[in-house]
Amino acid sequence: MVTPQQRVIVLRAEAEDFKNYLNELPAEAWSQPSACAGWTIADVVGHLYGQNFASRITRGLEGDASPPEGAPAVADHDEDRFAEDIFQRALSNREQHGENLLESFIPRLDESVQVFNNVGPDDWEKPCYWPPGPEPVRVLLDMRIAELTMHAWDIRSTTDAGYHLSDDSVGVLMQTVDRAVRRAFRPDEGIQQPIRYRFNVIGPYEAACDIVMTNQRTHIEPCNAQPADVTFRCDGETYVLVMYGRLKVFDALADGRLTFDGDPGLAVGFGRRFVGG
Repeated sequence: MVTPQQRVIVLRAEAEDFKNYLNELPAEAWSQPSACAGWTIADVVGHLYGQNFASRITRGLEGDASPPEGAPAVADHDEDRFAEDIFQRALSNREQHGENLLESFIPRLDESVQVFNNVGPDDWEKPCYWPPGPEPVRVLLDMRIAELTMHAWDIRSTTDAGYHLSDDSVGVLMQTVDRAVRRAFRPDEGIQQPIRYRFNVIGPYEAACDIVMTNQRTHIEPCNAQPADVTFRCDGETYVLVMYGRLKVFDALADGRLTFDGDPGLAVGFGRRFVGG
């Protein structure tokens, strides 16, 4: 899934599948817990409703990457406050729309898909407002796909034990985990020298990359000649779910979805220092 146009096709398919699922979801299920701690299924949909990608993209395409009315300036961004605002806004949307939440959510989801579908070939790099700092349209497309597919998993994995991410969504998300990795690491002064974790991913798309941890930051880089301290092996879905914080490293190791070679202490330490994006 190299081009933005191919990614839009994935977004459209994921949106249609999610809408069909929600339309069939019994009314009593909306109050059940989701895989997002502290959120019901209705809260997750309230969160997705609150992500007004269409407005940000439309303004960005018109050359306006400034904060919309009521949104914080980039210079005032605080990650903890940002996360708390997201949490509270989801609850507020759920309460405001009540039984009409699905009826309100579907047009907004359709609008975001249509806006991305209409982006011209020369417009994907135009900057758009995002609280931590402006991002190009193509990055917001990746965010929209990640938000939709991951939160669909948060809901569907609790109502269907056999639910899996689609191969196409895994292919996109595997290429976007760098953002999740940057937000997922917890600083650890106990790291005396960089630790190199290698991931070999097999099926449905193959990939290999290194996640390098220091005591202050974590980043992804291509595999190189440097030996890895730990080499993990897994399929693409497991890789995505771990990187996006939906599957704990300890659980993935315990059930065999994730295997490794190298220092067992460092392998377990990855799960302790890395909580998922």
